[in-house]
Amino acid sequence: MNQFTEQIMVLNADGDFRRMLKPSSLFRYVEQAAADHARTYGMDDAFFKAHHTAFLVGKQAVRITRMPFRAEKLTLVTACEQCKKGSMKRLTRVLDEAGQECAFIDSRWIVVDTDCERILRQPGWYTPDYWNEDLEGELPQLVHKTKELTRAGSWTASYSLCDLNGHVNNSCYLDIACDALPLEVVKAGSLKFASIKYHCEVPLGSQMEVFYAPSAEGWYVVGRREEHAAFECYLEFTK
Repeated sequence: MNQFTEQIMVLNADGDFRRMLKPSSLFRYVEQAAADHARTYGMDDAFFKAHHTAFLVGKQAVRITRMPFRAEKLTLVTACEQCKKGSMKRLTRVLDEAGQECAFIDSRWIVVDTDCERILRQPGWYTPDYWNEDLEGELPQLVHKTKELTRAGSWTASYSLCDLNGHVNNSCYLDIACDALPLEVVKAGSLKFASIKYHCEVPLGSQMEVFYAPSAEGWYVVGRREEHAAFECYLEFTK
């Protein structure tokens, strides 16, 4: 299997009130490992600019066995599959110093034509040894919806939430979802599973209304922009 390995240490700024890694920070680490993986094969900013394309996350799910603490040294092992029907599966395992798995992340990436802003079924290039033909393993990508929703408030795509693409970064939606839930929910236990779908971007300066409700064994959170869903998320916490 063609894979990429990277070592990181959990920074203080990436921890929460439990001194555990924030779920959004976990997603940021995974996103960084994916970018570093691509760069080792020559796919840097100049490459994507020349090809008028970009990789974006369409949906992802995470299963957390044990949330790492601050100052822990972690190893991220990531690998991606060839694009199939416009989607590329990337699996990332987060290991502690003993080699035990802390988290498993199943991300589904899409390739976008940045000129006409449309999803491509296949990228216009091939990079030998970067992709795998098939990857074993996956996580459920279902979001358990519910109709009786409680409004959590309005969120602005502020400077701190937006990334180099000029819209809310995929990892920040987990922060928004956790902020939207009642405080007693996130104080009662740490996140153990989440699945999230990104329906449309929320550009810098725009707003969305966020709603939540209990659903299945956890919580459903949805953000709406101009009456359309911007993202949907399902979260389960330890008890």
